[in-house]
Amino acid sequence: MDLESLYASANPNIVIFLFTSFVAFLSWLVKSLVEKPILESKNTFNNFFEKRIEILVEVNTRLNFIAYFPKGKESEDFKKQLQEIILRDGKTGYLNKNTFDSILKISIDSVTDENLLLNTIKEINEDLNLQISKIQDEIKFYRRFSNFNPFRRFVGFALLSLQYVFSLIIVLSVLGLLIYGLIVTNWYWKVVIILLLIVGLYLINKWMEK
Repeated sequence: MDLESLYASANPNIVIFLFTSFVAFLSWLVKSLVEKPILESKNTFNNFFEKRIEILVEVNTRLNFIAYFPKGKESEDFKKQLQEIILRDGKTGYLNKNTFDSILKISIDSVTDENLLLNTIKEINEDLNLQISKIQDEIKFYRRFSNFNPFRRFVGFALLSLQYVFSLIIVLSVLGLLIYGLIVTNWYWKVVIILLLIVGLYLINKWMEK
C-alpha cells in the first residue's frame, strides 16, 4: 500500500486527532525545552544582575572617595568600609576575581596604590556602563512596544510580530539552503557547508554573548 492510498483510506477523525496530538506535543516540547529554561535563566540573571550592580556601586563609591582622600583618617575610614563590604553577606561573590583582589589590596594597604586604585575604578565604571546599557535597552524596548495609547500599542505589537516573522523567515531560509546544499552537492561542497555552519554557529554564539 503506497502513501497516497493510505492517505485516501485514513479516517479523517483519526487524522485530526493525531495532528492535534502532534501539535500539542510540539507545544509541550517547546514549553519544556525552551520556554521554561529561558524563564529560569531570566530569573537567575535578574537576581544576579541586581545584586551585582548593588555591590559594584557600593564599592565604586568608596573607591572614588579614597581617590579624593588618598591619605589621612578619611582614607582609613573608607578602607574600613570596603573591608566591611567584603566581609558582609558574601556579596563579593558577585565580583570577578581581578576586581575582588584589587579591592582587597586597596582596603588593607596602609599606603594607597594610586595606579591600582584608578585602574580598578576604571574597570568598575566600564562594568557598570555595560550593565546599565542592558537596563537602558530593556527600558527602550518597553517604551517602544508598551504604550498607553491603544493604537500605538497595537502598532508596536504588530511591528514586533513582523520583526519576529521576518527573522524566522531568514533563519528558516538559510537553514533550508544549507540542508538543500548538503543533499544535492558533492562531498567537497558538503564539507565546505558543514565548516561554514560550524563557523557561523560559533560567530552567532559570540555575538549572543555580547
